[in-house]
Amino acid sequence: MDRSLLMTFGLAIWWGEGSKSRRDKRWKNAVSYPIEITNTNPLIIKIAMMFLVDELSVPIEKLRIQIQIHEGDNLDQCLAFWSKTTGVSLEKFQKTIVRPKGNKPGKTMGTCKIRWSDKETYCKMRRLLDEIIEEIVPGCGAVG
Repeated sequence: MDRSLLMTFGLAIWWGEGSKSRRDKRWKNAVSYPIEITNTNPLIIKIAMMFLVDELSVPIEKLRIQIQIHEGDNLDQCLAFWSKTTGVSLEKFQKTIVRPKGNKPGKTMGTCKIRWSDKETYCKMRRLLDEIIEEIVPGCGAVG
């Protein structure tokens, strides 16, 4: 596989589907650097995992997974599905969010969120994304 393709695609997924840095209101002048990617599509989640682990060398055991399902969805089935998709053991899963019945209860495996926080990795991702965007749209400056 072309490693630069995975890097570019992984950054695009994070840019579109990921959390960005934000002020932490609990402490004055504190900023959090979450690396979170959320989606219902297992292919997007699988590519995001490959990007984080293979391209950025994030230890898989450091990643946490959180899923969100609707009432009536099979929790055990959803957990097993996302554990297999991500390669992350169930011990690393955070508390599942269960929402009231939606439009598609029982028809999806829920929404999966990959979670990790690391300022160095976050800043590296941001720099790489800015470099790619600058190549595509010269003179655009940093992306938001």
